[in-house]
Amino acid sequence: MHMARKKTKPPKHQLPAYQTGNQQTIELILAIARDEYGEVPPKLAGLFNDVADLYAGRWPSHEACGVSYHNFNHSLDVCLAAARMLAGWNLREHALALSERYFHLGMAAALFHDSGYIKDKGDLAGAGGKFTLVHVERSMEIAREYLTGKQWPREEVEAVSRMISITDYSQRPDLSALFPESSLKVMAQMVATADLVAQMADTDYVQRIDDLFSEFQEVYEYENRETLAEKGTKVYKTVQEIKDGTIAFYEQFVLPTLTNLGRVDRYLADFFGDGRNPYQENITANLSGHLMDVRSHWRRIGDVLTDLGLASSEQIAGAVARQQTLAKKKDGASPAKSFNTLIREHLLPWFTVRAQEGRCLGDILMEMQAVEPKSLARGLLAQMLPDSLYESLSPRELHFLLQSAILLQNICKGPWILGVVLEMANEILDCEASSILIADLDEKEMLVALPTGPKKNVVYGKGIAMDKGLSGWVYRNGQPARVRNVNVDSRFDNGMDKNIDFVTRSILAVPLHVNGECIGAVEALNKSDDDFTQHDMNVLSILANMLANVMVGVLCIHSNH
Repeated sequence: MHMARKKTKPPKHQLPAYQTGNQQTIELILAIARDEYGEVPPKLAGLFNDVADLYAGRWPSHEACGVSYHNFNHSLDVCLAAARMLAGWNLREHALALSERYFHLGMAAALFHDSGYIKDKGDLAGAGGKFTLVHVERSMEIAREYLTGKQWPREEVEAVSRMISITDYSQRPDLSALFPESSLKVMAQMVATADLVAQMADTDYVQRIDDLFSEFQEVYEYENRETLAEKGTKVYKTVQEIKDGTIAFYEQFVLPTLTNLGRVDRYLADFFGDGRNPYQENITANLSGHLMDVRSHWRRIGDVLTDLGLASSEQIAGAVARQQTLAKKKDGASPAKSFNTLIREHLLPWFTVRAQEGRCLGDILMEMQAVEPKSLARGLLAQMLPDSLYESLSPRELHFLLQSAILLQNICKGPWILGVVLEMANEILDCEASSILIADLDEKEMLVALPTGPKKNVVYGKGIAMDKGLSGWVYRNGQPARVRNVNVDSRFDNGMDKNIDFVTRSILAVPLHVNGECIGAVEALNKSDDDFTQHDMNVLSILANMLANVMVGVLCIHSNH
């Protein structure tokens, strides 16, 4: 019988216990069982103990788990996520509350779903990654043998086995055929969803890809790479190849799969309350951090709000449409101007024009009541400063960002404020010069709109061909770049250096996005040791995002005049 949640519910701010030990995770899961059903049956507690023994190598039939990605910690994370989804479901779907029986089945499936990576006793070859392509079948068999030996009813044993089977995401099974009982289908969807959500929300997800690649390398050693490729199996040559594909993996595989599974992850928000889904927030932080390395350091606020579940894609689209309509109305009902026209007519001249207040996408979303101010603020923070990045900043860097934010509030005094902020950035990055470059599509060049450094008066207003130079590459690709020695990088063009009697040795450049569209780049030149780091790139990207927010206001203001 479903019972109301009691005081043992974990605090709303509590996130998955990735680093706090397996026992704490188990306790969180059992607490949910008590809250939902009033007790923790010995059957369930024994299940966790026995599977812990399996992974530790204390079963006479199996070695200890040797892989470091698909380990017991991951299985517990999946259990916890699935348990939280069930509790959220029971809160929202009172009439269809899942009973204790389905909780047990779900926990069993989650615990055993990756046990197929564990080697048989006496098998000393490899760590277990060799079973990557067959681990689901092996997991199903291990679960069957264990549950049968524990006298579980045959129909429950088969139910657990079928639930494990749908964690083979290379297949797209007919869930209704596999699970004609609706409650069992929901629980199965939760387990498979938890498998994806838990791994993507792991605070060390990107770093743990190294462990995943080690498992892939082992299966490549046991299976011919060419044969695998012929069968349609993706064969990765380097760990960086997997990391570079993280965004595509999430967008093209994870999200569609979650949709096919009914997006039952939405019930996590019911569990945590206040509309929060810390798993999705962690995923957003992971992807935001990864975007710093592979595509563009920052994403549109609309994308962030959608991913956080703070606004629907329809609400975002409606707000964007309304934003465009307002711009047309204030333009005297003339035909809509191209984005580049707005830049050319309003952003570039703004560097010598006084600014005023304006309204942009966030204001419109709040006016439409699509998001609450606090939700918009949370989305902005996830966009601008992910937790993982914040923790890496030194006190000096945080002080610099605080000073920059305060100065940028006075942007109405003119673009010289940006110059002051860039000069401060030169000190933080320990570099000789920096500049903001704006893309002028009509002239096909990157215009040096605001330079700093010893040649700032000479270089101001000059243009660099858009198809040349590192800034043009950053603009065209929407990706950051750092070059330690420009003489060995084909993207560098020394035309500007020759004209202004300057020697560029090293460059760091990040894209400048306004309303989700790349309009230029922020560039730093000649670090003292010529070794711009990934951390330097992160700091400059934060600054670029702050500058972009100022420019959003400029475009909104002047496009309406």
